[in-house]
Amino acid sequence: MFLLREYVGHVLIGTPLERPTRVLRDLTGIWQQLSHPELKELYVESWRMEQVIRQAVKDPMNCIDVGSHLGSMISIMKQMSPNGKHIAVEPIPYKANWLKRRYPEVEVLQIALSDQEGEGEFFFQDDMSARGGLLPHASNKKEAKRIKVKSMRIDDIVPQNRPIGFMKVVAVGAELAILRGSEQVIQRDHPIILFDCILMELENFGVDPKDFYDFLVQKHSYSVFLLKDWLVNKEPISFEVFEKAMQYPFQAYRFVAAYNG
Repeated sequence: MFLLREYVGHVLIGTPLERPTRVLRDLTGIWQQLSHPELKELYVESWRMEQVIRQAVKDPMNCIDVGSHLGSMISIMKQMSPNGKHIAVEPIPYKANWLKRRYPEVEVLQIALSDQEGEGEFFFQDDMSARGGLLPHASNKKEAKRIKVKSMRIDDIVPQNRPIGFMKVVAVGAELAILRGSEQVIQRDHPIILFDCILMELENFGVDPKDFYDFLVQKHSYSVFLLKDWLVNKEPISFEVFEKAMQYPFQAYRFVAAYNG
């Protein structure tokens, strides 16, 4: 049942039925939204994420989509930059195969990303496969499925002659390790980075939010923004705002980083 639902969602991406389907999905969650109005910023994050991609990606920009899932974000990247050479990374085999068939012009890699090469396990559950990762998700109560995956660095999968203009990194707590494995690309190309940063997931990987923020701001001269602020050209946020945004009532799970050097 879960696999069929995911496949239908994948097939509808980029079609005229995608938007009505999302509206219907949002309507089914209206009671939760009414019950928790303090989480209103989180309810619009997916929409803001799409708007960031539409605003940031210009043809013929080359993009990387880490954690492609069903393909909704790589579809927008292709739409905004049809002449770009894009890379989609999805560790779960059946999803990677769907993406390869749907987007033959995209380089789809069925691997995990980190800050070093190797082999390991990837954990996911059928009913929440979008939250799969290199460690069992902190909220999982059931035993997760395990698959063997090859782990690589972004610096090793991007050709030297392919400048990267935009990266989306959603990796359920492994985001900082992935960015550490992207330092050559970051230093060379200064891509705009759209990334997840969820406190519970960082803690699962033993990552301190200050280390994450300093990696971008202090080490690589990036500024960090809330999605809504970046979209309207507001000022970047301090570490204190960054850290507070990840705490209840959760102003943000996703952020934008842009080079300011």
